[in-house]
Amino acid sequence: MRIHIIARDIQRFDAVGNFCRQIHALLLAQGYDASLAAENCHPDDRALIAKMPETIGTIGADDLVILHFSTEDPAFPAIAALPCAKILYFHNITPERFFAGIDERTAGLVRQGLQQRPLAAGFDVLMANSRATAQVLHDGLPPQDQRRITEAAIVACPPLIGADRWDGIVDQPSNADADARTVLYVGRLVPHKGVTQLLDGFATLAAHDAGVRLVCVGGPPDQAYAAVLSARIAALPPSIAQRIEFLHGLSDGALKSLYRNAGVCASMSRHEGFGVPLLDALSFDKPLVINSEAGMIETAGDAALVVDASDAEAVANALAAALDDEATRAQLGAARRLRLPALRRQADGHLILNAVTQARTLHRARIV
Repeated sequence: MRIHIIARDIQRFDAVGNFCRQIHALLLAQGYDASLAAENCHPDDRALIAKMPETIGTIGADDLVILHFSTEDPAFPAIAALPCAKILYFHNITPERFFAGIDERTAGLVRQGLQQRPLAAGFDVLMANSRATAQVLHDGLPPQDQRRITEAAIVACPPLIGADRWDGIVDQPSNADADARTVLYVGRLVPHKGVTQLLDGFATLAAHDAGVRLVCVGGPPDQAYAAVLSARIAALPPSIAQRIEFLHGLSDGALKSLYRNAGVCASMSRHEGFGVPLLDALSFDKPLVINSEAGMIETAGDAALVVDASDAEAVANALAAALDDEATRAQLGAARRLRLPALRRQADGHLILNAVTQARTLHRARIV
């Protein structure tokens, strides 16, 4: 038996690509014959990552497939029809409403991706990066399959293996320094990540706190959104604008240095499946301020202050409390000490290994 780990894209420095590689390493360490396959990857990685859809023709009836579903995938129907054991891992797909009128091409792609959810019914085991994402997947199943496959049966599993990935990374200096008065955002620079809302909240705080700074790591944004962010910052008083910095292309060592030295981590994202940067913030024992969004709330638990991102005053007040209020900081610290071990247990790889065993068992029962 060979286990085929498949995604449309297995790219470097990408959450889906990283998770695929981690699963591959886990399975090899457990003695499985495992391989990676993708339509798109870095050219230098083709020796390790087989081509899709060509790989489909090599998959035998005794093999097992783990398909990562995070975007519209032309190979999805053919994989769903394979007569072997199959696991589907759904990373969630940002709804088209977040792109309509801004990026019509992406709006069309995500719409097509969500329209593929009915194909999930052809898999033996369904997995998702959170319970919130599991609900999105279940909502996309046809009614008859919703009755057959309960939402509770979808396995919630964080999209990474090993929550202590920073332990082996050495701090490196970056182009920006962070200190105890720094608000740090790490994530993509796209409209639904709420970066403009974070800018508004920070500016409200910075208007009466001359010591705070904002560092945003991610991107670079596309040209249209870069113009939006630039205009937003240009409209601020120079004394505030000069305390905002955007960085991209950082090494892991430089990012580790920023995490270690920042005062608070924040995200006003309006759509998440699982917030990996939130887990990173917990790992560095940092207070969190997040938007009231289901995926982020599920990831952080009680270890974050939750606000309405559209209320700049509320965002500013939460940032101030996370930076300066000792009672709030102590409360968040206690919550972090409970939440982080729970996430570590969920991300230790056992859920993936259990899914492999379950998929093989269910598949055998169906073909007997």
